[in-house]
Amino acid sequence: MAWLWIVLGLLAVVGSLTWILPSPMERRQGERRMAALKLGMKVRMLSVDDWVKERLDVVQLSQYLIWTDKKPRSASLWRVPDRDEPWASPPEAHSWDLLSGEFGELLGSLPADIVGVGAENGCVWVALDDAKAAIEPDAIKPLLDRILTVLATR
Repeated sequence: MAWLWIVLGLLAVVGSLTWILPSPMERRQGERRMAALKLGMKVRMLSVDDWVKERLDVVQLSQYLIWTDKKPRSASLWRVPDRDEPWASPPEAHSWDLLSGEFGELLGSLPADIVGVGAENGCVWVALDDAKAAIEPDAIKPLLDRILTVLATR
């Protein structure tokens, strides 16, 4: 009977420890975010608005961003699946005109993992689910620089 209690006690301790430790996916997210910080990017969790929730069926996404002294044009564009034109802008963002020209070409060249692109209040950002994405922070940084270049010249 004593062995039963010892085994149950050990199982409770081991179970508690495995519940507390991060999963492989959480460790991967942490490593990505740390690499992004080392490259000068900031990472924050973005709670999406209702317009995005309805179209992407997500509540939160990771937002990788860089701050700048330049004044990029304010924009918000989202990749909406199962549409002929994959990128769309919420009505309040007034970014529809960016779907053509140089920025439209930039949007077409973005990896499929990036589901949101924008700029606001002196920063440019991309949004993605970094737990599932295949793109690494060292590939995100040049994309942010390109987005900044295009939006700062408009």
